[in-house]
Amino acid sequence: MKGFFKLTSTVTLGLLIVFALLSLTSCKKQQPSGPSETIYISVSPSSLNFGYVPVNQSKDMPLVIKNGNNSTGRLTGALNVSGNGFSLQGATQFNLSPGESLSVYVRFAPASDGAFAGALSITHNATNLSSPLTIQLNGNGDATINQIVSLIQSGWQSFSNKNYNDAFTKFDQAVSLARTNSRYDSLQAEAECGRGWSRAYNREFQLAKNDLLSALAHQSASQNVTLNSKAGLAFVHHALNEFSSAIQRALEVLNANPNYVFVYDNRVYHKRLRLVLAQSYYTLGDFQNAASQLDIIDPAGAPHSTDPTVLLRQIQEMWSRL
Repeated sequence: MKGFFKLTSTVTLGLLIVFALLSLTSCKKQQPSGPSETIYISVSPSSLNFGYVPVNQSKDMPLVIKNGNNSTGRLTGALNVSGNGFSLQGATQFNLSPGESLSVYVRFAPASDGAFAGALSITHNATNLSSPLTIQLNGNGDATINQIVSLIQSGWQSFSNKNYNDAFTKFDQAVSLARTNSRYDSLQAEAECGRGWSRAYNREFQLAKNDLLSALAHQSASQNVTLNSKAGLAFVHHALNEFSSAIQRALEVLNANPNYVFVYDNRVYHKRLRLVLAQSYYTLGDFQNAASQLDIIDPAGAPHSTDPTVLLRQIQEMWSRL
């Protein structure tokens, strides 16, 4: 009997252990194996490089946060920017349904010259990427560009005030600074254009021609700089007795803008360019085209004579009238 009871106790204990293991296994099977929702986040671009920004000015760049089309829940989170010169514009939180996206803007506003670095931190509830996501931010403050722009503005102001020597000095300084880096290429073009006009008004026509041609050679030159340089060349070529070149440049300006006006001296405008054309055509013996330009300038007097003597007098009278 003792052996029987001992065996029975052993069996009972074994059964209890088996039941306990089965119970644990059953409980584990009832526990969830993962999150109830699948949420996909995507952020583009993966970094923001603002390049060179003038000191005390700003540049905004966009960044897009999207909840994936195949997500089963809403994407929520918050944004935080760190680093000197960087700030977040607009929303600092997001709550996006599947397929929905949000554009946010980061601003870089350098207060001094040099390189800046920061980060945009994105906390979120997505399941495909760990939280927080970090977007690196980089930019450079540029004090030199401020100096160049200031010199150019001051140069044009002196030019408008008919102080051509001072204008030349300012433009010359701007050209020297702009040459230090190719990123100032468009500013160098404008400074050379201004220096060329200043030299032209000081009757340094060959040097003016060189500056204006140099301004045109910059591929990044603005449309205004291009037209102003060509207009200047029309007058300079004419002063140098290069009449075919004067005709070419005047036509380029007038074809691009028939109502052209040089904003820094409104005495230089489309009618005077047509007079350059008329006189250049006349000097080359093309009296028909010379008279045609006078017809455009003075339609009330059209048709103008193609007789060389009469035509010359009419051209001279038109110069005095304009």
